[in-house]
Amino acid sequence: MNWVWEISSFLGLNPEPKNLTEVLEMRRHQDVTLPVNYVLETAQTRLLLIDDINRASPQHLANVLPYFDYLREKLGISIVFCGTGASHRLHQARILAQDLIRVSEENRVRLERAGQPAQPVSPSPTALLPVTWLHPLPLGTKIEEQEMFRRVLASFEADLSLYRLEEHALSKHAATLHQRTGGYFKALTYVISTAAVIAIRTGSENITEKEINAATAQLS
Repeated sequence: MNWVWEISSFLGLNPEPKNLTEVLEMRRHQDVTLPVNYVLETAQTRLLLIDDINRASPQHLANVLPYFDYLREKLGISIVFCGTGASHRLHQARILAQDLIRVSEENRVRLERAGQPAQPVSPSPTALLPVTWLHPLPLGTKIEEQEMFRRVLASFEADLSLYRLEEHALSKHAATLHQRTGGYFKALTYVISTAAVIAIRTGSENITEKEINAATAQLS
């Protein structure tokens, strides 16, 4: 019901409400936006993850989008929404936010025609809060897609601390890894990390098709 209050509570800047009455009376409490922004900025916060977004209505999201825009634009904080139907709720919130901007624009025009001073129109929240869709990593016939998947594998190779890791140990098994994981990053991470553990335990200190097969067998 009060997003800034929730963030403030998480940061320990104010006590949690004791009961529903206090929750409903939050408007009586002082605005904690400035101290919340100060703590986030001072701590150099780069990621704000909001879980259980399914508990919020699209109306609540539409009203708070400008504040999240501020956190992203001014403080460089990435906002991640998690929860059942998160993308659908964000889409609904974006539509509602557009309606709010449209109504504000209509009111501005009406006031100008009436000769009264108009309030400045805020930029559209949807223009400041892009939605990034996380699809499986592709490995099709296009050269760009193949290069992207191999770059991901190369980044894994750079982080692996195996003594006898061969050059392009993962990249040369790109087709196999993509087939076994479907291109999903979570599954890919699991297979590679499991294969690395197997390589350490067996003493091979290298990831070959043998380790990949053993890792994907555990995945299934």
